[in-house]
Amino acid sequence: MPTDDFREILGDLPQIGRRIKHRAYRQVWKFKVADRHYYLKFYPRLGMFLKRLVRGNPAAREYRRLQWLAENEIPAPKAVALLSDVVVEEKRGDAVVLDAIEPSQSLMKTVDERLLLRRDLPDHYAVAAGLCELVGRLHTSFLGHSDLHLGNVLCSDGRMYLLDAYAVHRGGVTVKDLMLLAHSAQRLATRTDLLRFWWLIRPGARLPATNTLRPKLCRKFVSKCTTEGEYFGRLNGGDGWRGFYYKRFPTPQPWSQLSRMSFTEDDWQLAWPKLIQAIDDDEFTIIKRTASGDVLRGSIQAGERTLDVFIKRPRRKYWHRYLNEIGRGGRSRRAWRKAWSLAIRNLPTALPLLMMERRRMGYLTDSVIVFEAIEGATLAKADLNQLTATERDNLMRRTGRLLREMERDGLYHWDAKAYNFIVASDHRIGPRPVLVDVDGIRSFQYTRFALHRLLKSMRDNPTFTPADSRSLCLGYAPYAKIKSAEASS
Repeated sequence: MPTDDFREILGDLPQIGRRIKHRAYRQVWKFKVADRHYYLKFYPRLGMFLKRLVRGNPAAREYRRLQWLAENEIPAPKAVALLSDVVVEEKRGDAVVLDAIEPSQSLMKTVDERLLLRRDLPDHYAVAAGLCELVGRLHTSFLGHSDLHLGNVLCSDGRMYLLDAYAVHRGGVTVKDLMLLAHSAQRLATRTDLLRFWWLIRPGARLPATNTLRPKLCRKFVSKCTTEGEYFGRLNGGDGWRGFYYKRFPTPQPWSQLSRMSFTEDDWQLAWPKLIQAIDDDEFTIIKRTASGDVLRGSIQAGERTLDVFIKRPRRKYWHRYLNEIGRGGRSRRAWRKAWSLAIRNLPTALPLLMMERRRMGYLTDSVIVFEAIEGATLAKADLNQLTATERDNLMRRTGRLLREMERDGLYHWDAKAYNFIVASDHRIGPRPVLVDVDGIRSFQYTRFALHRLLKSMRDNPTFTPADSRSLCLGYAPYAKIKSAEASS
């Protein structure tokens, strides 16, 4: 189709097309003309002057890099047209038109759908081999991709295609590119998979012990949980209440039903007045009420959905809390950030849905945080005798591994008692531990206190045995030498 015909279509794009991605710097549209599907990537000019000054026209940059991929026979959508100085929804900018590959689906979406149904991908080896071949061809062509993650890989009829050519660069695949891919595939990739990818650029070299890019990516996501964006939003609840709400999570998690849902500001604008009124009227079930605050449980209405939630309203039990929260944030705000720092690392935890604060002259006077309710008994009260020997051993090992994975990422739990873990049922892998209280998480370690605290609190469970203690320790330190179950208890 001639370029002039595409320019004429842009005026009717909202009617004939569908916007599938919207960012301040780029919009992605999908439309159909004469039984042929196309993608249009539109780059607005407003507010991008400095970036354009350094990198040039972004649409021309992507068009040129799509040609690089075509010249080296790397599977990718074919560039159809480059449109300069066009208008889309009253915004002026530049655009590039690509052939859409149909039928197709992003590899990220494929992984999310399959992992929610079963523990592993049934065709794990085929997926890993196809992705490895794609990355290998990119590297042998002396090209790399600075935004290499599963969302930028398209699957169609068993073949994989590379998307977002804007991030393609010369010089081959770099260590940073592979670190980003490893972070994106952490729920799926085995150590063998990571080694195969690593040997593409470092043949025979030893695999790095840690992903050096992972902490930065996690911090970047957590920094967005208190801003308006794609995953979170700001809410003004009136009467001095302001806070943040949850919109959606980038990767649905098997232990959380709410991670598969999305919410809007209107949902929470309607839900909040009813919620705070119900809290003040004591309409929720009281789980705990002490000088440190209230823990409540009940149901709230968010849009057309009824959600089972836990509600925490912290208070200041000690005088020093009136001082040490200045500049540090209240307990609800800190819990909001800590919970999302666990969730983005794929560590099982209850997702927070809403956090609201009330301030007077900038000083925090009251706060409320709402978590999703995880069904199940606490680890301290769970009847372990009702589990099979395999389920029991796996549960204890998963609990120890949860603590180990937190500490590997620099998060240390100073209150890792058994009452802070829920034994949630999972039809794919059996019972799993889910952390439901994140107040005790710190970013520094004083001692190996977490495991000792957990073992001590497990004495409240009459079904806990020395063999369970041994499994718990092996989950925390899998290579430790434990002479006997009695010694570990």
